[in-house]
This record gives sequence, structure tokens and C-alpha cells, in this order.
Amino acid sequence: MDQEWLPNCDREVFARVWKRVMPDRREDCPFEVVEAAQQSLPAVVVPDPPVAEEEGAVCLGSASAVHGPQLQQYIDQELAAHRCCQTLARRVPGSGGRMLSTMAAEQRRQAKRLSTAYFLISGVRYWPADRSGSPVNGPVTAALREQFQAMQRYAACYRAAAAGTADPCLEALFHQSAEEAEAHAWVIRNVLEQM
Repeated sequence: MDQEWLPNCDREVFARVWKRVMPDRREDCPFEVVEAAQQSLPAVVVPDPPVAEEEGAVCLGSASAVHGPQLQQYIDQELAAHRCCQTLARRVPGSGGRMLSTMAAEQRRQAKRLSTAYFLISGVRYWPADRSGSPVNGPVTAALREQFQAMQRYAACYRAAAAGTADPCLEALFHQSAEEAEAHAWVIRNVLEQM
């Protein structure tokens, strides 16, 4: 086994542990313990690579804190959509109700993803208390139409947010959120077609 990859490790301890784990030399094992040379090798210190956080290259780092209020808004809107779809799922019979229930669960998961990104950036957990939300009054079809339009707005907002960030992880999250919102709009359309 190449000794260079263990610069700060006690080679004797490693050899003892390895011998206990792999007492017999096996042909299919890619490792081999080689006795260290008697002379000591010069120490080589490899510095940690510089963190380019000030350049915005770090994923979900403090440089992305400017997106905090935006993430809070998106978490709130995903949770509001989740509550609305849960209510609608109870009012739509059959497979349409099941599709809306599945969509509500996906919206909650999306809110969790956004909340996790917010936490990684800020160190603060943002998850608003479960509010009952506004009841869905009036015809179900009108409420579904409102949700269809809301999903299209959300997708456009997420795409704009993706274009406006230098954080590659946030950009990917916003693109994923936009795609999911677009897919949800088509689910709602499908539900309406079945009614």
C-alpha cells in the first residue's frame, strides 16, 4: 500500500488494524501493507484550499444570505399551496382527489427543501407554524383555476430567481422548483379535465 496517503497517521497502528481486518493476503484486495522505510520522510504540509465564499463559489454559503427573504417567501407560498391542495383533495372525488393529495405532499416536500437551503445558508431553521390557511370557498373549479394560475406564477418566479443567483446549488434548487410548479399546473389541468 502506498505510504504517501497516510502522512499524518500512525503507520504501525494502521498496519496492526489492517492485519486484524484482513489477516490473509487476498488477490482481490487492492491494498497491501508495506513496511515503512527506516529513514523518516520529510513532512509535507498541504494547505487547505482557499475558500472562495466571497466570490460566491460556495454552495449554500453565507454569500447567498441575500436570498434569505426570498426563500422565506417561497417556503410560505409552498406551504400555502400545500394546505389549499389538501383542502381541494377532500372536495374532489376519485382519482382527481388522489392526484391533488399527492401534489399537496410534493409541495410540502418542496417547502422542506427550500427550508433546508435556508438553514444551510443562515444557520436558522425557518418553518412557519402550521396555519389553517384561508378556506376554499366557492366552486371547486374556480379554486382549481386559481391554483393553476398560481403554479404558473410560481414557476416564473423560480426561473427568475434561478437566473438571479450566483449560487449553483440555489440555481439548481430554483430550476427544480420551477419544473415542479409547472408539473403541478398540468396536474391541476388534468384534474379539471376529469371533472
